[in-house]
Amino acid sequence: MENLRALSVFVRIARVGSFSKAARELEISPQAASNHVKSLERSIGVRLLNRTTRQMSLTEEGQRLYTTCVSAIDTIDEGVRALHEASEEAFGTVRLAAPHGLSWRLVAPLLGRFLSMHPRVSVDLIVQNRVPDLVAQAIDVGVLGDPLPENSMVARRFGSVQLVLCATPAYLRKNGTPQRVEDLAHHQCINFRNWITDKVIPWTFKRGESVLAETVSARLITNDGDSQLQAVLSGAGIAQLASYRIAPYVRVNRLKPLLLGHVSETYGLYIYLPKRKQVPKKVRALADFLFDELSVHPDLQPLKIAE
Repeated sequence: MENLRALSVFVRIARVGSFSKAARELEISPQAASNHVKSLERSIGVRLLNRTTRQMSLTEEGQRLYTTCVSAIDTIDEGVRALHEASEEAFGTVRLAAPHGLSWRLVAPLLGRFLSMHPRVSVDLIVQNRVPDLVAQAIDVGVLGDPLPENSMVARRFGSVQLVLCATPAYLRKNGTPQRVEDLAHHQCINFRNWITDKVIPWTFKRGESVLAETVSARLITNDGDSQLQAVLSGAGIAQLASYRIAPYVRVNRLKPLLLGHVSETYGLYIYLPKRKQVPKKVRALADFLFDELSVHPDLQPLKIAE
Protein backbone atom coordinates (compact mmCIF):
# COMPACT_ATOMS: atom_id res chain seq x y z
CA MET A 1 0.00 0.00 0.00
CA GLU A 2 2.90 2.39 0.73
CA ASN A 3 4.34 1.80 -2.74
CA LEU A 4 0.89 2.29 -4.30
CA ARG A 5 0.50 5.66 -2.55
CA ALA A 6 4.03 6.63 -3.54
CA LEU A 7 3.35 5.65 -7.17
CA SER A 8 0.21 7.79 -7.17
CA VAL A 9 2.17 10.77 -5.86
CA PHE A 10 4.96 10.19 -8.40
CA VAL A 11 2.50 10.03 -11.31
CA ARG A 12 0.85 13.27 -10.20
CA ILE A 13 4.22 15.04 -9.89
CA ALA A 14 5.33 13.78 -13.32
CA ARG A 15 2.03 14.88 -14.87
CA VAL A 16 1.99 18.45 -13.51
CA GLY A 17 5.77 18.92 -13.51
CA SER A 18 5.93 20.37 -10.02
CA PHE A 19 6.23 19.07 -6.46
CA SER A 20 4.33 22.03 -4.98
CA LYS A 21 1.45 21.91 -7.47
CA ALA A 22 1.08 18.14 -7.13
CA ALA A 23 1.13 18.51 -3.34
CA ARG A 24 -1.70 21.09 -3.46
CA GLU A 25 -3.82 18.83 -5.66
CA LEU A 26 -3.20 15.87 -3.35
CA GLU A 27 -3.74 18.04 -0.26
CA ILE A 28 -0.38 17.11 1.28
CA SER A 29 2.77 19.15 1.96
CA PRO A 30 5.56 19.44 -0.65
CA GLN A 31 7.89 17.76 1.86
CA ALA A 32 5.49 14.79 2.13
CA ALA A 33 5.36 14.56 -1.68
CA SER A 34 9.16 14.56 -1.83
CA ASN A 35 9.38 11.88 0.85
CA HIS A 36 7.00 9.63 -1.09
CA VAL A 37 9.19 9.85 -4.20
CA LYS A 38 12.38 9.22 -2.20
CA SER A 39 10.77 6.17 -0.59
CA LEU A 40 9.76 4.86 -4.00
CA GLU A 41 13.29 5.40 -5.40
CA ARG A 42 14.81 3.52 -2.45
CA SER A 43 12.30 0.70 -2.88
CA ILE A 44 13.03 0.08 -6.57
CA GLY A 45 16.69 1.13 -6.49
CA VAL A 46 16.70 3.71 -9.28
CA ARG A 47 16.52 7.49 -9.52
CA LEU A 48 13.21 8.66 -10.99
CA LEU A 49 13.52 12.45 -10.96
CA ASN A 50 16.30 14.93 -11.64
CA ARG A 51 15.76 17.75 -9.14
CA THR A 52 17.31 21.17 -8.75
CA THR A 53 16.11 24.23 -6.88
CA ARG A 54 14.63 25.61 -10.12
CA GLN A 55 13.38 22.69 -12.17
CA MET A 56 12.47 19.03 -12.21
CA SER A 57 12.63 16.41 -14.96
CA LEU A 58 12.10 12.68 -15.34
CA THR A 59 15.06 10.38 -15.66
CA GLU A 60 14.93 7.71 -18.36
CA GLU A 61 13.80 5.19 -15.74
CA GLY A 62 11.28 7.68 -14.37
CA GLN A 63 9.78 8.21 -17.83
CA ARG A 64 9.51 4.45 -18.33
CA LEU A 65 7.80 4.00 -14.96
CA TYR A 66 5.42 6.91 -15.61
CA THR A 67 4.38 5.48 -18.99
CA THR A 68 3.78 2.08 -17.42
CA CYS A 69 1.83 3.30 -14.40
CA VAL A 70 -0.17 6.34 -15.49
CA SER A 71 -3.17 4.52 -16.99
CA ALA A 72 -3.34 2.06 -14.08
CA ILE A 73 -3.23 4.85 -11.49
CA ASP A 74 -5.93 6.77 -13.39
CA THR A 75 -8.12 3.66 -13.45
CA ILE A 76 -7.67 3.14 -9.71
CA ASP A 77 -8.42 6.81 -8.97
CA GLU A 78 -11.55 6.69 -11.12
CA GLY A 79 -12.71 3.55 -9.35
CA VAL A 80 -12.22 5.15 -5.95
CA ARG A 81 -14.12 8.29 -7.07
CA ALA A 82 -16.99 6.16 -8.36
CA LEU A 83 -17.22 4.23 -5.10
CA HIS A 84 -17.08 7.46 -3.12
CA GLU A 85 -19.89 8.98 -5.19
CA ALA A 86 -21.98 5.81 -4.88
CA SER A 87 -21.63 5.90 -1.11
CA GLU A 88 -22.68 9.56 -0.89
CA GLU A 89 -26.30 10.55 -0.51
CA ALA A 90 -27.84 12.53 -3.38
CA PHE A 91 -28.50 16.15 -2.41
CA GLY A 92 -29.46 19.48 -3.95
CA THR A 93 -32.22 20.82 -6.21
CA VAL A 94 -33.21 19.19 -9.51
CA ARG A 95 -35.12 21.25 -12.11
CA LEU A 96 -37.71 19.01 -13.78
CA ALA A 97 -39.75 20.04 -16.84
CA ALA A 98 -42.98 18.43 -18.07
CA PRO A 99 -46.07 19.39 -20.11
CA HIS A 100 -49.31 20.05 -18.21
CA GLY A 101 -51.09 16.77 -19.00
CA LEU A 102 -48.10 14.52 -18.38
CA SER A 103 -47.19 16.38 -15.21
CA TRP A 104 -50.66 16.36 -13.67
CA ARG A 105 -51.52 12.75 -14.48
CA LEU A 106 -48.19 10.92 -14.48
CA VAL A 107 -45.25 12.85 -13.04
CA ALA A 108 -46.42 14.95 -10.08
CA PRO A 109 -48.16 12.03 -8.28
CA LEU A 110 -44.80 10.19 -8.15
CA LEU A 111 -42.74 12.99 -6.62
CA GLY A 112 -43.85 12.50 -3.02
CA ARG A 113 -42.38 9.01 -2.97
CA PHE A 114 -39.17 10.19 -4.66
CA LEU A 115 -38.71 12.93 -2.06
CA SER A 116 -39.26 10.40 0.74
CA MET A 117 -36.57 8.18 -0.76
CA HIS A 118 -34.12 11.10 -1.12
CA PRO A 119 -34.61 13.46 1.86
CA ARG A 120 -31.75 15.77 0.83
CA VAL A 121 -33.05 16.34 -2.72
CA SER A 122 -35.54 19.07 -3.71
CA VAL A 123 -37.45 19.21 -7.01
CA ASP A 124 -38.29 22.41 -8.90
CA LEU A 125 -41.12 21.30 -11.25
CA ILE A 126 -41.58 23.52 -14.31
CA VAL A 127 -44.93 22.80 -16.01
CA GLN A 128 -45.45 24.31 -19.45
CA ASN A 129 -46.90 23.24 -22.79
CA ARG A 130 -43.81 24.04 -24.79
CA VAL A 131 -40.37 22.58 -25.23
CA PRO A 132 -38.10 24.09 -22.58
CA ASP A 133 -34.91 25.94 -23.34
CA LEU A 134 -32.50 23.56 -21.62
CA VAL A 135 -29.78 26.16 -21.17
CA ALA A 136 -31.81 29.31 -20.41
CA GLN A 137 -34.12 27.46 -17.99
CA ALA A 138 -31.32 25.30 -16.53
CA ILE A 139 -33.37 22.10 -16.96
CA ASP A 140 -31.82 18.96 -15.42
CA VAL A 141 -34.46 16.34 -16.30
CA GLY A 142 -37.53 16.43 -18.51
CA VAL A 143 -40.50 14.41 -19.72
CA LEU A 144 -41.60 14.90 -23.32
CA GLY A 145 -43.43 13.23 -26.18
CA ASP A 146 -42.59 12.90 -29.84
CA PRO A 147 -41.15 14.62 -31.72
CA LEU A 148 -38.00 15.34 -29.75
CA PRO A 149 -36.79 18.72 -30.97
CA GLU A 150 -33.12 18.85 -29.99
CA ASN A 151 -30.10 16.67 -30.58
CA SER A 152 -28.64 18.18 -27.39
CA MET A 153 -30.83 15.76 -25.40
CA VAL A 154 -30.08 12.25 -24.23
CA ALA A 155 -33.49 10.52 -24.20
CA ARG A 156 -34.87 7.17 -23.01
CA ARG A 157 -38.28 6.02 -24.20
CA PHE A 158 -40.44 4.85 -21.29
CA GLY A 159 -43.81 4.42 -22.99
CA SER A 160 -46.10 5.26 -25.86
CA VAL A 161 -49.44 6.97 -26.41
CA GLN A 162 -52.25 6.65 -28.93
CA LEU A 163 -55.07 9.07 -29.68
CA VAL A 164 -58.34 7.27 -28.96
CA LEU A 165 -61.96 8.28 -29.56
CA CYS A 166 -64.15 7.93 -26.48
CA ALA A 167 -67.48 8.83 -24.95
CA THR A 168 -69.50 7.96 -21.85
CA PRO A 169 -71.81 4.93 -21.91
CA ALA A 170 -74.73 7.29 -21.14
CA TYR A 171 -73.96 9.44 -24.19
CA LEU A 172 -73.76 6.35 -26.40
CA ARG A 173 -77.04 4.94 -25.09
CA LYS A 174 -78.74 8.21 -25.95
CA ASN A 175 -77.05 8.93 -29.29
CA GLY A 176 -75.89 5.53 -30.55
CA THR A 177 -72.38 4.15 -31.04
CA PRO A 178 -70.56 5.18 -34.25
CA GLN A 179 -69.55 2.17 -36.34
CA ARG A 180 -67.63 4.08 -39.03
CA VAL A 181 -65.59 7.26 -39.12
CA GLU A 182 -68.28 8.77 -41.32
CA ASP A 183 -70.84 8.29 -38.53
CA LEU A 184 -69.09 10.98 -36.48
CA ALA A 185 -70.77 13.63 -38.64
CA HIS A 186 -74.02 12.81 -36.82
CA HIS A 187 -72.53 13.12 -33.30
CA GLN A 188 -71.65 15.92 -30.92
CA CYS A 189 -67.85 16.20 -31.04
CA ILE A 190 -65.46 18.06 -28.77
CA ASN A 191 -62.37 19.50 -30.44
CA PHE A 192 -59.04 20.72 -29.12
CA ARG A 193 -57.49 24.05 -30.15
CA ASN A 194 -53.71 24.34 -29.92
CA TRP A 195 -53.14 27.15 -27.46
CA ILE A 196 -49.92 28.24 -29.19
CA THR A 197 -51.03 28.23 -32.86
CA ASP A 198 -54.75 28.83 -32.07
CA LYS A 199 -55.61 26.18 -34.68
CA VAL A 200 -58.05 23.33 -34.13
CA ILE A 201 -56.20 19.99 -34.16
CA PRO A 202 -57.59 17.54 -36.76
CA TRP A 203 -58.47 14.02 -35.63
CA THR A 204 -56.25 11.24 -36.95
CA PHE A 205 -57.52 7.88 -38.18
CA LYS A 206 -55.78 4.80 -39.45
CA ARG A 207 -57.24 3.67 -42.77
CA GLY A 208 -55.49 0.60 -44.12
CA GLU A 209 -51.78 1.34 -44.13
CA SER A 210 -52.24 5.11 -43.97
CA VAL A 211 -52.92 7.50 -41.11
CA LEU A 212 -55.11 10.39 -42.20
CA ALA A 213 -55.90 13.70 -40.48
CA GLU A 214 -59.52 14.78 -40.78
CA THR A 215 -61.31 17.91 -39.59
CA VAL A 216 -64.39 17.06 -37.55
CA SER A 217 -67.23 19.51 -36.99
CA ALA A 218 -67.69 20.27 -33.28
CA ARG A 219 -70.12 22.15 -31.08
CA LEU A 220 -67.55 22.47 -28.29
CA ILE A 221 -63.89 23.50 -28.65
CA THR A 222 -61.32 24.03 -25.90
CA ASN A 223 -57.60 24.75 -25.71
CA ASP A 224 -57.15 22.74 -22.48
CA GLY A 225 -56.81 18.95 -22.52
CA ASP A 226 -58.15 18.42 -18.99
CA SER A 227 -61.19 20.57 -19.75
CA GLN A 228 -61.79 18.51 -22.89
CA LEU A 229 -61.67 15.33 -20.82
CA GLN A 230 -64.08 16.72 -18.23
CA ALA A 231 -66.50 17.71 -20.98
CA VAL A 232 -66.46 14.15 -22.32
CA LEU A 233 -67.01 12.75 -18.80
CA SER A 234 -70.02 15.04 -18.40
CA GLY A 235 -71.64 13.43 -21.44
CA ALA A 236 -71.17 16.42 -23.76
CA GLY A 237 -69.97 14.29 -26.67
CA ILE A 238 -67.12 12.38 -28.31
CA ALA A 239 -63.48 13.47 -28.28
CA GLN A 240 -60.14 12.09 -29.39
CA LEU A 241 -57.85 11.99 -26.36
CA ALA A 242 -54.44 10.63 -25.40
CA SER A 243 -54.75 7.05 -24.16
CA TYR A 244 -53.04 7.82 -20.83
CA ARG A 245 -55.73 10.43 -20.06
CA ILE A 246 -58.65 8.05 -20.55
CA ALA A 247 -57.11 4.79 -19.22
CA PRO A 248 -58.28 5.23 -15.57
CA TYR A 249 -61.85 5.92 -16.72
CA VAL A 250 -61.91 3.04 -19.18
CA ARG A 251 -60.92 0.63 -16.40
CA VAL A 252 -63.98 1.60 -14.34
CA ASN A 253 -66.31 1.83 -17.36
CA ARG A 254 -66.84 5.60 -17.15
CA LEU A 255 -65.56 5.95 -20.73
CA LYS A 256 -65.84 3.64 -23.70
CA PRO A 257 -63.18 3.68 -26.47
CA LEU A 258 -64.61 3.86 -30.00
CA LEU A 259 -63.58 2.80 -33.51
CA LEU A 260 -60.51 0.96 -32.25
CA GLY A 261 -59.78 -0.35 -35.73
CA HIS A 262 -58.96 3.21 -36.75
CA VAL A 263 -56.75 4.22 -33.81
CA SER A 264 -53.70 6.08 -35.07
CA GLU A 265 -50.12 4.91 -34.63
CA THR A 266 -48.36 5.39 -31.30
CA TYR A 267 -45.98 8.20 -30.44
CA GLY A 268 -43.24 7.89 -27.87
CA LEU A 269 -42.83 9.36 -24.40
CA TYR A 270 -39.31 10.04 -23.11
CA ILE A 271 -37.24 10.93 -20.08
CA TYR A 272 -34.50 13.24 -21.29
CA LEU A 273 -31.35 14.86 -19.93
CA PRO A 274 -29.17 17.57 -21.46
CA LYS A 275 -25.99 16.12 -22.91
CA ARG A 276 -23.14 16.44 -20.41
CA LYS A 277 -20.02 14.49 -19.50
CA GLN A 278 -20.93 13.98 -15.85
CA VAL A 279 -24.48 13.68 -14.55
CA PRO A 280 -24.89 14.73 -10.88
CA LYS A 281 -26.14 12.00 -8.58
CA LYS A 282 -29.32 13.96 -7.72
CA VAL A 283 -30.18 14.22 -11.43
CA ARG A 284 -29.45 10.57 -12.17
CA ALA A 285 -31.54 9.53 -9.15
CA LEU A 286 -34.63 11.42 -10.37
CA ALA A 287 -34.22 10.38 -14.01
CA ASP A 288 -33.84 6.70 -13.11
CA PHE A 289 -36.75 6.84 -10.65
CA LEU A 290 -39.12 8.39 -13.22
CA PHE A 291 -38.04 5.98 -15.93
CA ASP A 292 -38.55 2.93 -13.71
CA GLU A 293 -41.94 4.09 -12.44
CA LEU A 294 -43.37 5.34 -15.73
CA SER A 295 -42.20 2.28 -17.68
CA VAL A 296 -44.72 0.18 -15.71
CA HIS A 297 -47.38 2.84 -15.09
CA PRO A 298 -50.84 1.30 -15.55
CA ASP A 299 -52.13 4.28 -17.56
CA LEU A 300 -49.40 3.70 -20.17
CA GLN A 301 -50.19 0.03 -20.74
CA PRO A 302 -52.28 -1.11 -23.75
CA LEU A 303 -55.98 -0.63 -23.16
CA LYS A 304 -57.42 -4.03 -22.29
CA ILE A 305 -60.88 -3.64 -23.74
CA ALA A 306 -63.02 -5.23 -26.42
CA GLU A 307 -64.41 -3.13 -29.23
